[in-house]
Amino acid sequence: MLEQGLIYVTGLPRAGSTLLCQLLGQHPDIYSTGHSSPLCHTLDKLRATLSDDPFLLAQLDVDFELVYTRLLNAYRGFMAGWFAETGQAWAVDKNRGWLGMIETLDQLDPDFKMLVCVRELSQVYGSIEAQHQKTLLLD
Repeated sequence: MLEQGLIYVTGLPRAGSTLLCQLLGQHPDIYSTGHSSPLCHTLDKLRATLSDDPFLLAQLDVDFELVYTRLLNAYRGFMAGWFAETGQAWAVDKNRGWLGMIETLDQLDPDFKMLVCVRELSQVYGSIEAQHQKTLLLD
């Protein structure tokens, strides 16, 4: 549904998502910074704000189909605009929260592609602990 393809990357911390995004960014048709993006949280906050808007809720009561279609178009427009300046055919958006938004993504981008990075939990914990040991002077 979106003109520019979005690839959603998610997974456990220390499971390789940053490396994966950096590797994907080597392809000339893919835009990827390798950093986590605020797009997921921004969409979630937008959803919460709209869900609490009495004026919007009243409009949904009057003409649900029209208003819901407008919401869908507005969300898609916001998502399309997020990476519009890149020019590549694909953009990678990395955020651990995408799995929690999978049903929303299915509505907004029915042909979405999601890469989920997994790693054995003991290795994730070991990696986090090793990182913590390097930064004992910080909380």
